[in-house]
Amino acid sequence: MSTRERRDRSDKADRDLSKLFSESLNKNQINHEEIALAAVGGYGRGELSPGSDLDITILHKLNEKQIESVVQDFMYPIWSVGTPVDHSVRTISQLNEVAQNDIRVVLGALDLRLILGNQDLVDEAYQKVLKIWQGKKHFKALKDSIRERAERSGQLAFLLEPDLKEAVGGLRDANILRALSLLEFIKVPLDRI
Repeated sequence: MSTRERRDRSDKADRDLSKLFSESLNKNQINHEEIALAAVGGYGRGELSPGSDLDITILHKLNEKQIESVVQDFMYPIWSVGTPVDHSVRTISQLNEVAQNDIRVVLGALDLRLILGNQDLVDEAYQKVLKIWQGKKHFKALKDSIRERAERSGQLAFLLEPDLKEAVGGLRDANILRALSLLEFIKVPLDRI
């Protein structure tokens, strides 16, 4: 599947999710300034492939009752048609707390992209996650995850039926190189990758 086709799939998902999210906000009388729907991971990069989950994060400043109602009204139509979705619902401080201890959250949030709502919430969340990543706290976890993935999935170049995402040398490694390029002390020639 081409880059353009993956981008088109992402754009269509953005339109569909924006409509549902806007309907939920209107139904619950929630101001768009108090909440943001954002894409993360491959979907955040605009690389939505067939079979991929819609990886989304809802960032908010709402009370528990309000956010619960918004999320239910937004997610049920998605679930009812069987769309695979991986979602989280967090305040910025909750995202910051989780990102301190979970490398998967950090790596996914490095591709945080607004779909609908308050851009400032998304920008603030991204800056906090970037600061955590640049603090180098997750390097051991990154190294361990690469080693575990190599043992589990093997090396892409030497497999008859490789897992293009998880095998060493696959898409996951390309994304790790993109994340490493955000660090000032490592030069990664992304234009050559």
